[in-house]
Amino acid sequence: MRILSKFTVVGTQHAAPLQLGEPSRLPALHAQAAGRWLAASALVCTLLLVAMGGVVRATGHGLGCPDWPLCYGRIVPPALTGAWVEFTHRLLGAVTTLQILLLGLVAWRGRRDPARPAWPALAAVGAASAVALQVLLGGLHVVLEIPPVTGLVHTVTAMLIVGLLAWHLAAGRPARGGSAERPRLLGAWLAVTAIAALLLVVSGSYVTRSGASLACPDFPACGAPAAVARGPVHVQVMHRFLALAVALLLAVALAWLWRSEAGHGLRGLALGLAVLLLAQGGLGAANVLLRLPIWSRVLHLAAASTLWAGLAFLWGSYTTREDRG
Repeated sequence: MRILSKFTVVGTQHAAPLQLGEPSRLPALHAQAAGRWLAASALVCTLLLVAMGGVVRATGHGLGCPDWPLCYGRIVPPALTGAWVEFTHRLLGAVTTLQILLLGLVAWRGRRDPARPAWPALAAVGAASAVALQVLLGGLHVVLEIPPVTGLVHTVTAMLIVGLLAWHLAAGRPARGGSAERPRLLGAWLAVTAIAALLLVVSGSYVTRSGASLACPDFPACGAPAAVARGPVHVQVMHRFLALAVALLLAVALAWLWRSEAGHGLRGLALGLAVLLLAQGGLGAANVLLRLPIWSRVLHLAAASTLWAGLAFLWGSYTTREDRG
């Protein structure tokens, strides 16, 4: 009897945390985990879509499907390389759009839950609204026969969607990293770094669409004669100086996170982004020195959008951690 009562006490002690009301929390936890997976999938698909857009532009197949939303008046395009490059871009866009709209719908339905912060829902709804505009811009870009202005706006909107999805994913993740004091100045610095990276992507798009990609024929120096240092040359030089500014901002942010207790859990991400920025600089040099090969143009755009997403995620993780911790 003593042995039996001993085992009964021990068993009760181990079973105490499992209360009858606990299973009711499981559906909510599963729903939150599914929402995070959906957000991550939407972000990855959006980055792939941006890269595929770079393939379309670099290969000159922007009008591979000369009409919209059909392709040569058909649901399935004819067996033409350009048509299928553009059609693949549209298919990936459709998959990405559905995910973002679903994410926005889920966030909108859960916006009144007092247990959840408001930022993730606002970011998801904002991304869903922006993607609806992006679909219309994509169609308009084709109908107007891909003018530079709509292409630039199309890129800016895509980057806005990427940033909102990254912020949503960061703000919705479980709080980690302890309760160390978080200097507001560091949060502001991360914000400036992320916004500078966004401006860098936009300026790169403007360089491409304004015909300034090879205005400076050398790297790291421009190499353009002083007599022709105007227009496109100024655009190219501005882009390079902005890239240098982002590098300096990120270097300071990395050092700050490394020395601050508030940087716990974010240092690895910041270091990875610094490495990515170095690779991005190498791709930019390859664009100039190798005279715009397709592979470096596509990778340059993909790395730029990934860098912006990573910095937006870093900024969101640091800034919203206070609300969640």
